[in-house]
Amino acid sequence: MSRAASSAHRDPMARSGFFHRQVVRLSRIREPRDVLRLILTTYIVPSNLFPEWLVYRALKASGFLVASPCGFSGARIETTDLTVGARSWANRGVYIEGRGAVSIGDDVLIGPEVMIITSTHERVEDGVRATASYLPVRIGSHCWLGARVLVLPGVCIGDGVTVAAGAVVARDIGPGGLYGGVPARRLT
Repeated sequence: MSRAASSAHRDPMARSGFFHRQVVRLSRIREPRDVLRLILTTYIVPSNLFPEWLVYRALKASGFLVASPCGFSGARIETTDLTVGARSWANRGVYIEGRGAVSIGDDVLIGPEVMIITSTHERVEDGVRATASYLPVRIGSHCWLGARVLVLPGVCIGDGVTVAAGAVVARDIGPGGLYGGVPARRLT
């Protein structure tokens, strides 16, 4: 075993770098309420130990616009602008990322490990990426997103849409119908 490998083996902090990444991440946040919101929605609410009946109150206390009842106990929420309609449910492993606004309508079912992304980078001609931009995501009422669906920045999903498992939603989807594939297209 090399010296670097053996020293990393003895020092768990050097091995993972996890704590350093979390400190850097928290240092970028200015308001104490935002720090508490990040800790609550990223680490506490998604844990199996957090009771389902407290989720609504925790999200409401974090400043999100959440209708009752809703079930987001397994979701990791990293956006600061979230609106959730009544009777919308997210399964375990759901990840809502970014600084862009995310709006979820009434009666929406979100399958396990769905990712909703709001941040992107514009590609420029010289190959260097530009500054980040944040595009809102809207999911209409009465939608069902299957397991491991990926919703990209700036997408609007219309009311009554079903998105098949594993689909990548890269463009706006009109109301009604079944969509699937990469990128998602209308199947029926």
